Amino acid sequence: MTRRPDLFNQQAFEDALLELGCAQYFVKPITSDFKLFVPVVLKEIGENQLFVIVENSRSELKLGDQEAAWKLACKYIVRWAENEIEKYISQK
Repeated sequence: MTRRPDLFNQQAFEDALLELGCAQYFVKPITSDFKLFVPVVLKEIGENQLFVIVENSRSELKLGDQEAAWKLACKYIVRWAENEIEKYISQK
């Protein structure tokens, strides 16, 4: 079975950055930025555009048609992102 990227494995992310040529001193700042940038991007894209992106990637990723499930997933992923940004702003 094909494994999906493990976005929650910070060590694997940091190792991948190093493998891509990122300087060691910049790994932690990029990791920190990633934690903010992902919700920002998801919030800005919005659930409809996120679904379009996912749906357009279906063929390349060799995924079956999951329209109803993916629309629901996009809805909750974007809501999560919006909440995370709101929490971040409220802590400033």
